[in-house]
Amino acid sequence: MVVLFINHQNKLINYQKNNKMKTIKYLLIVAVSIFSMTTLKAQVPGLSFGIKAGANFANLHSDFKELSKEKGKLGFNIGVFARVGETLYFQPEINYTTFKSEYSYGNTTYSPNFKQMNIPLMVGYKLINKEAFNLHVSAGPDFSYTLNKPNAPLSFDYKKFNIGGVINAGVDIGSLTIDARYTRGFTKINKGLNEKTGIYNLSVGFKIF
Repeated sequence: MVVLFINHQNKLINYQKNNKMKTIKYLLIVAVSIFSMTTLKAQVPGLSFGIKAGANFANLHSDFKELSKEKGKLGFNIGVFARVGETLYFQPEINYTTFKSEYSYGNTTYSPNFKQMNIPLMVGYKLINKEAFNLHVSAGPDFSYTLNKPNAPLSFDYKKFNIGGVINAGVDIGSLTIDARYTRGFTKINKGLNEKTGIYNLSVGFKIF
């Protein structure tokens, strides 16, 4: 019993260390991105950078008949973005995103918690383009990588890398930007359970330069 307890504690410590290392790596990527953005700003006209944060509501869509009581859960996101262009523009982002879901399989309830790095690459158009205000829409592919191992039934592990698409609408008021978007998975995040992601997101950002 003592040996089993020690092994369990060692596994728990290693798991916590791995999660901390992944978080540090993400923060380093964000720091390098901000530094790179500062350098590019001086060289490319019509280029702006900003930070953003918001809330997510996610559903894991599935037609797998053995799943029941499926529920969406709230999560959050935080990240950085760049915008290149005037009326027609390109907007890449790097976001740290969390979302949750809940479902029953057999007699057990599962609540997978996802921690992801998301990279949407959107092309946008400003329907109204004034100096102090604009109304914009955008869309593009979304690439995501799951940093943790979400809870799942035995032999139904979730994939690490997934591809989806995102549609977005928002307004800019001065340096403040407000966006609402929907991201839909194109690939199955869990092939065994036949699940694809569907994430609604509302975020507020600030163009820092």
